[in-house]
Amino acid sequence: MVPELELSTFDVANLEGDASPEARAAIGAKVAARFGNVLITSREREIAREILAYLVQDAAELVRASLARSLCQLPGAPKDIIISLASDIDEVAQPVLEASPVLEDEDLLAIVRKGSASKQTAIAGRSTVSAVVSDALVASENRSVVARLVRNDGAIFRDETLIKVADRYGDDDLVAESLVRREDLPVTVIERLVSAVSDELRNYLVERHKMTPEVASQLMRESRERATVDLVDGVEGDDIPKLIRQLSKSGRLTPSLILRAVCMGEMRFFEAAMAELADIPEAKCRSLIHDEGSLGLKALFVRSRLPQVLLPAFRAAVGIYKEMEYTGADNDRQHFRLLMLERLLTSYDELEGDDLDFLLARMSRLSDLEHDGKPALAG
Repeated sequence: MVPELELSTFDVANLEGDASPEARAAIGAKVAARFGNVLITSREREIAREILAYLVQDAAELVRASLARSLCQLPGAPKDIIISLASDIDEVAQPVLEASPVLEDEDLLAIVRKGSASKQTAIAGRSTVSAVVSDALVASENRSVVARLVRNDGAIFRDETLIKVADRYGDDDLVAESLVRREDLPVTVIERLVSAVSDELRNYLVERHKMTPEVASQLMRESRERATVDLVDGVEGDDIPKLIRQLSKSGRLTPSLILRAVCMGEMRFFEAAMAELADIPEAKCRSLIHDEGSLGLKALFVRSRLPQVLLPAFRAAVGIYKEMEYTGADNDRQHFRLLMLERLLTSYDELEGDDLDFLLARMSRLSDLEHDGKPALAG
């Protein structure tokens, strides 16, 4: 064990003499170490505090920087000294802003709002960052700050703040790469990131393959919808309505997305989506969907203004769900999709294909044709 550094009378006398900055920095380190000793007397602590207050005003950056490094981990460091160091130039403030447990949210917020990007970046790297401080850091709109913050597993975010980050930086590799690696991302944020990646795909298709914007947009939508349905598989049941509301608000709760979800066995998504579109309670919507007769689902379709050409496919999915007593297990999911492929080919005589995803893409285009007032297959 390393013996504790003792502060001698010679050291104290040196402060009033012509000590070099290096000597003053060494004395500061000794005082800080002594101050952290819980066994010192109140008088010794008072003297040590006076010395720290003297050194924090030192003209030499070397002295103040050494003091900051010595005090940054100390829970009992004098708060006024810590605040002074945190308000100092960036090089002095950094270790205190990154690590001092003395700084509270109120102190950090004041520095975030008026401090430099370097200070904001230091705060973004603290072992824990509260949601309110994260809000302020994101509001800084500094991409380096936000990138470090979202990379920090100790940072806490409100869902709304992460959605802002996804919307603002979803196509920014520096931030997006850090964001997607977070383990605590809510489903609404993941969905926003999926959309951002799809935008990049659309640009790539248009520029590199000389596709028309219409074709590229269609492919982008199908790619985004596949990714969204894949995402739904891992979403907790209580989060599904939240995702549905976000999709609806952003205009992405499309007939083709709902069709794709139900044909992949995502009945919970289908029920919540239909409740949203029909503007009825989910329990009532569920009853209409699973009604033994054929009128409940048809009435729901009319109220939801979904293309009638898709009704047979939805009926087939609900029928398979009931027949199988579907559980969502891997084997069930694969079997469900194979049955849907067969039923779609039976329900739509003019459709051909041996891949469910291919058929869903064709059916989404049929849906678009009906929506545009053009002829489509009879259901």
